[in-house]
Amino acid sequence: MPRQEILVLVDEHDNELGTDTRENCHAGKGRRHRAYTVFLFHDGKMLLQQRSPKKLLWPGAWDVSYTSHVYPGETYQQAAARKGVQELGARIPQLVDVHSFVYFAPQGANAENEFCRVLIGEFDGKVTPNSEEMAAVRWATLDQVEEDLRTDPDSYTPWFKLSLEGFLSHPASKGYRRKAAGLK
Repeated sequence: MPRQEILVLVDEHDNELGTDTRENCHAGKGRRHRAYTVFLFHDGKMLLQQRSPKKLLWPGAWDVSYTSHVYPGETYQQAAARKGVQELGARIPQLVDVHSFVYFAPQGANAENEFCRVLIGEFDGKVTPNSEEMAAVRWATLDQVEEDLRTDPDSYTPWFKLSLEGFLSHPASKGYRRKAAGLK
């Protein structure tokens, strides 16, 4: 039997309030818990994933490079390092925290209710996607992602849109645009 995941409950300022199971955190209106999203870049392009059709929430939707939850006793960085190996088979170097947001997104009888940090970083581009987590991956420039979001916004997860908006407001995003354009 798989280990039951325990998540960290928090308020809108990321102050710890306790713990609960992953199932309880996503049932009904959910319970606010710690989560993070990661945007990984290689050669000026962002890695995106398409969520597995087995996922409870937003199966088949396009998403950030990877995303998950912080377990009790973990930092955001530790959680992201753990999940980078599990989901992508990739050792991810230090990530930069560029934004945070709180959101609620219902879907059917379940919901996401999270305090979410947006982490970014560069890596060697080598991935071995976990098919339990991802149906596909693709590489795209920020301009390509923004255009796709304009033409087909419903093909993306709600937290992708919020994460991208926060990232694009950070000065680091300009460097990735320059790199995609072949500029230094």
